[in-house]
Amino acid sequence: MVRGPRRKLYTYMAVTVLYALVIAWWIVFFSRQDEILLGRMQRLGAELTPAQSRALTEATDDSMRMFAFEGAFLGLLLAASVVLVLRSLHREIALQSSQKNMLSAFTHELKSPIASAKLYLESLHQGRVEPDKRERYLAHAREDLERLHRLVDEMLLTARMQSVSPQLTLEEHDLAHLVERGVQNVQSDPAVATLAIQLDLRGPLPVRADPRSIETVLRNLLSNAHKYGGASSRVDISVGCLGRDAFLKVRDRGPGLRGQDPRALFEPFVRGGEKLVSDQPGSGLGLYFVSELAKAHRGRVTAREAPAASGGGLEVDLRLPLADGAAATREGDRA
Repeated sequence: MVRGPRRKLYTYMAVTVLYALVIAWWIVFFSRQDEILLGRMQRLGAELTPAQSRALTEATDDSMRMFAFEGAFLGLLLAASVVLVLRSLHREIALQSSQKNMLSAFTHELKSPIASAKLYLESLHQGRVEPDKRERYLAHAREDLERLHRLVDEMLLTARMQSVSPQLTLEEHDLAHLVERGVQNVQSDPAVATLAIQLDLRGPLPVRADPRSIETVLRNLLSNAHKYGGASSRVDISVGCLGRDAFLKVRDRGPGLRGQDPRALFEPFVRGGEKLVSDQPGSGLGLYFVSELAKAHRGRVTAREAPAASGGGLEVDLRLPLADGAAATREGDRA
């Protein structure tokens, strides 16, 4: 826990303890109120009849019951406020942790291509590169600069997504066709070209979708599979329908969730804490983009651990409503 939330928690707990002590003192005071009043009357020489004594006792009991009711109500308010404060502190801690992860991830991600491009360009500038290697050095430097450009674009896109929903051009398309075409385009990227992709496309499935966004979803999911499952690992991509929804499932053969909350995967800048995951390049924004694009399509996305008996890994399930809204179930399209 960071220093700021800890100080706030201690301050709130001190106020809570003080409130409890005040309530306890009031309870003791009111519980002996009849004895205190009778003692004062006797010291003043006033003699009370038994009926008057009972009336005084009943009056103090009524006051005690009223106080108990009000105290219980205030206690419930206090308990509710404790829950709200703890939730607020938890969110603040999570936010600060996310910001720390973001700074750490982007410091590493920005430093790497800058250092690499600088090394290539310095070697060229100082004439230490043989003529037949100059073009290769320039190509590597250009790749590093393009990587740096993508990282900056990701930061800008994240800032826009957190303030304004993505603006998409939604038109009716066959999801199976979009996925097939998207996989072909993505496989031209050297970063995922070596993956063994198995397609199971069952269509046509009319959905209102933005083709570029579907391709972005596939690119991010396949990039994750490449990073964590290995350059030549198998990836299963299936498309079908279930009820009123079309689904796109992408399953890799990586480390899976490893006990991590699957919902946390779709938060910005969240990456796994294990060495296998944290040592991989990346900013932790890929699945966040997938989640935001799913919402922009009025869909949803979930993740789950794939069964260990079939090889394990992570399965991401994107659901989009069918364009005609009709309930449909087809033979073999069960999830």
